[in-house]
Amino acid sequence: MNADQISSGIVEHSRQARLSGTSPELWTTRLEALIAAQPEVTGPIRVRDVKPVAEAAGGSNGTLLFRASYRADGQPVEKALVLRFLPTSGLFHHYDVKEQFDLQRSLGSTSVPVASQVWLDEEGEYLERPGYVMERVEGASSPMAWMTSGIIHDASPSDRREMSLAYLSALANIHAVDWKALGLDWLEKRAPGARPIEREANWYWDALVWSENAEYIQMFEPIRKWLIVNEPDDVELVLCHGDANYGNYLFRGTTITAVLDWEMSFLGTRECDVAFMHIGDQILLDGVPMPEGSLTYEERKTEYERITGYKLRHLEYFELFVAYRLGIINVLAMKHFPPEVLESFGPVMRRGPDICRARAEALGVSIP
Repeated sequence: MNADQISSGIVEHSRQARLSGTSPELWTTRLEALIAAQPEVTGPIRVRDVKPVAEAAGGSNGTLLFRASYRADGQPVEKALVLRFLPTSGLFHHYDVKEQFDLQRSLGSTSVPVASQVWLDEEGEYLERPGYVMERVEGASSPMAWMTSGIIHDASPSDRREMSLAYLSALANIHAVDWKALGLDWLEKRAPGARPIEREANWYWDALVWSENAEYIQMFEPIRKWLIVNEPDDVELVLCHGDANYGNYLFRGTTITAVLDWEMSFLGTRECDVAFMHIGDQILLDGVPMPEGSLTYEERKTEYERITGYKLRHLEYFELFVAYRLGIINVLAMKHFPPEVLESFGPVMRRGPDICRARAEALGVSIP
């Protein structure tokens, strides 16, 4: 099974889990109820063309595209919109759609390109699941297997380079956000801990314990402890996207029109985002040649430093931290997917923990 088949298969099975027991017709009724409840809206209300996103985005939450027409403040409105909703069968132990909605609404006043947030149904009063609606942004994103198919693979070498640089510039803009001024200090309460990486390591540890996978709980425990004990002190605390892969960046040509999927965001370091795609590619695309013009990991680091004027530090530590996060996500996927799916995708799912273990042992971590 090649990387394309693995990528599309994982997304398709994830989507089925998110939409289990529902249909476009059911979501149409729920969305019309949500829109009708808005004080500025009057009838007639019509929702149509409800459909899942393409394979590139929406990995954790449920995501649907739709169109809506209604009257607001006496004027006719026609909009292309996106629904994000809390899944019945989720990948993580904790979801909070209000946090995602509030974060993206806060970023709307910054240079980070995000979709405009429209309506929030925090308790699922109308959607029957907690969720929120945002405006649809024009653009296309890449599948996880970006080296073998999709908009980056199909671009010219010069355009691939420009897209890679646009991605790094978007990361730089995210990291430059004054998160305190935006009132995002609530992100410091994601999990217990005195320092940022300790908190995030604990957040994923809680998810791993929730998975009840005894084998990997035993394996990851000493890695978590090592990360906490060895957390660097001389770091700059920034807003991290947290899921910085090409699939979460909408492109129109070589320009990024929106950054998507903020449910994994946290307060961390620049290195956490810069290393993210490198570790993710090792898991899914190990051995796949880089398309001409796309930046290698070494080139990404160099270009990020040029764009920001910031010298990346402690990269071995933060690469292990990223491998810890992604390795645990792979374990959660093992819990999430049925046995027949794991039979096909199990080797890839196990690669994440294996990469994490190898990196940890190379840094002197003793693992039973």
